[in-house]
Amino acid sequence: MVVIYLDYANLSALGRSAETILAKNYKSIEAAYRMSQVLRVRQGFVLQSLVRTEGRHWGANQDAQELVKLLDICRNNITEVGEKEVLGKITDLLPRYEELFALYLQTWSTGTSWPKRKFQTLFDLQNRLSGNLDRLIVINEQAMERADLETRRLAAKAKSYSISLLVVAIFFVLGFSLILSRRISKPLVDLAQGLARVKKDGQEYPLFQVTSKDEIGFLTTEFNRLFERLREYDQSNLEILNAEKAKVRAAEQAKGRFIADLSHQLKTPMTSLSMSVGILAKKVRDDLPEKYITLLDTAQEDCSRLTALANELVDVSRMEAMARPRPKEKIDVEDLVAKCLKPLALQAEEKGVKLFTSVQEGLPKVAMDSFRFPWVITNLVGNALRYTAAGGRISLEIVRRVDSIVFTCQDTGTGIDPKYLPHVFDRYAQFSEREAMGTIGLGLAIVKEIIEQHGGDITVSSKPAQGTTFTFWIPIGSENGNA
Repeated sequence: MVVIYLDYANLSALGRSAETILAKNYKSIEAAYRMSQVLRVRQGFVLQSLVRTEGRHWGANQDAQELVKLLDICRNNITEVGEKEVLGKITDLLPRYEELFALYLQTWSTGTSWPKRKFQTLFDLQNRLSGNLDRLIVINEQAMERADLETRRLAAKAKSYSISLLVVAIFFVLGFSLILSRRISKPLVDLAQGLARVKKDGQEYPLFQVTSKDEIGFLTTEFNRLFERLREYDQSNLEILNAEKAKVRAAEQAKGRFIADLSHQLKTPMTSLSMSVGILAKKVRDDLPEKYITLLDTAQEDCSRLTALANELVDVSRMEAMARPRPKEKIDVEDLVAKCLKPLALQAEEKGVKLFTSVQEGLPKVAMDSFRFPWVITNLVGNALRYTAAGGRISLEIVRRVDSIVFTCQDTGTGIDPKYLPHVFDRYAQFSEREAMGTIGLGLAIVKEIIEQHGGDITVSSKPAQGTTFTFWIPIGSENGNA
């Protein structure tokens, strides 16, 4: 309250000071300035009359009355130190000046010459009057400057008090808000902390104490009712929930076994059927009518789609099995590659694709998952064979680089569009070539996951219509992988 009162007092003083600047001294300055103008006009008239004699007329009475009125204004508005003394001098000089100026006008109107001494006296009185008027103006202007400085001081003081008032108000509001917010939020915080402890570390649902009858008390009561119903629900349905979980788990396991069994049961006969239809179509194509040849081509395409579907079902079962870790063992890389490529070599020969293998001599045995790692070789070479036309070439090169074994699978097939390269290892990634083959895009995702489980990594580069190159590596001492 004190700050508000001081701020109001300073603002009121500031307003009064501004009013003083505009009212007190302005009238005196204006009156003195107009008197000086009248004196200058008279002086100009006297000097001009010395060389001109026509038009001998001058409104002396009017000027004299105006000077008296202006002098009265100044005398009625004495506010500053020294102003009274200056006005006293002007009051003494003005009648003598008026008397002498009137005498000059009378002499001038009759054409009579005027003594030089009187001219000097007239000009001396006029100069003394002008000097005192100038001094009066200066006194009032200085007073206005002082009033302006006082106004600035009061404005700065008012600003300081205003800032203090603002700071005090801010702290007051913050303090009041903090106290009020704590008072409001404490029951909510207690309720939230109780909710956070619900069923934590095996605890039962809490029972909150209702301390008020307001909205928070109503909310607490409702939570108590909710927890009571939850306790009843837990007690009555726990066994049912466990039984349902067991059923779901058993169904998922049965589904996984069914997919795995179905895919393995379909893969071998579908491969044989596809090869048989392909051989039959080549051998008897020239001896059959056109409609039977069309039927054979359709059957061959359907066999390819069913074979691809069986392969994808195998991939699905493999992907689900990835979460189960398997032990590693030291394996000879060259023997492993030879076993993996043996069934693929026959397919390459049937398709007319050349398959080359290059294994660096003296490679050490590497810790691998003997069950999963062959999927990497068969998948990459199988994909290369699938997308490489007759007359094409597939090469698999294995070399040692420092502490890693590097595998490079390169083909001259259709290649992969650059826009698909960042996504070739994504699960269920679909490209135009895969869509045409009826696959769902899990093979390369499985390959990448197996390689990463061995502590390695895989990259791909490709150019459309020129071929694709997959390069992957695994560390020689990868027993510490997480396969």
